[in-house]
Amino acid sequence: MKHKFFIKSLCLICTLMLITATAGCSLNSYSVDELKALYPKAFENSLSEELYYWKETVNTTEQNSWKTCNVFAETDKNYTVLRDKDGNISNMKIDVFEEYNKKSTYKSLCGKSVSSSGEEKSFLFENEYDNNGNAVHFRKSEMTPQSYIKSEAFKNKYSLHTMLGELKHLSVDDMIFDIDNSLLEHKGKVVKFSFSVKDEYIKTYKEKFGQASIFENSKYATIEFAYDRFASIIIYAEEKLGGSITADKEIYKLEVVYFGPVVNIPAYDSDTWKDA
Repeated sequence: MKHKFFIKSLCLICTLMLITATAGCSLNSYSVDELKALYPKAFENSLSEELYYWKETVNTTEQNSWKTCNVFAETDKNYTVLRDKDGNISNMKIDVFEEYNKKSTYKSLCGKSVSSSGEEKSFLFENEYDNNGNAVHFRKSEMTPQSYIKSEAFKNKYSLHTMLGELKHLSVDDMIFDIDNSLLEHKGKVVKFSFSVKDEYIKTYKEKFGQASIFENSKYATIEFAYDRFASIIIYAEEKLGGSITADKEIYKLEVVYFGPVVNIPAYDSDTWKDA
């Protein structure tokens, strides 16, 4: 009797373990076909966002750069963006920063600026940096953040559409999923996958757009989507360390969140900006 009870208990435990394992797979695994459905949707969702903060890092032999762009606005306690009666974001602010070969090169701020007398105007503040890292060439233009976002200077260099431009062009069919550790992971609201890019894509991209793909000379890349939106991409290349020893080197990284740090706009008549 005890023997039968033990056999039944063992079977029950094995069944529960099998169910748990199966459930775990269904929660954590992700198929290429599912990714094909999510991939364009994630970029569509990202590009519909009005507020975002991105950080791009490039670390190649020819270039070492770091850029950030923060399109910010205040929200209420429920994280709902505050808007004017006409539906426009009521207090949008923009902060851009660039660094090249470990030296600061450019900064801009745009938003409502309050003077020492309390008068409020919208300005775009810009400056460069000299070789010693000192801010120079200060200039300001009376401009709203909405106008700045629509300008060619912003759209062609800092907009999320531009930053995600090649990734939108890339398709899942251009990816190869047979590299090491290339599992498609699905954990809660996050999807993460690793892949290499087909040589045909690299060639076609250069012919079509007249510039090198960000995947050129890469070994593989890892993309992460969070809440059905783009979150990050990291691109790796193989680096020779000497002899036959190699290591994976991170040569490109783009990270995006949809609510960045607070942006502070200077007074347009402050000592720094009054004569700009």
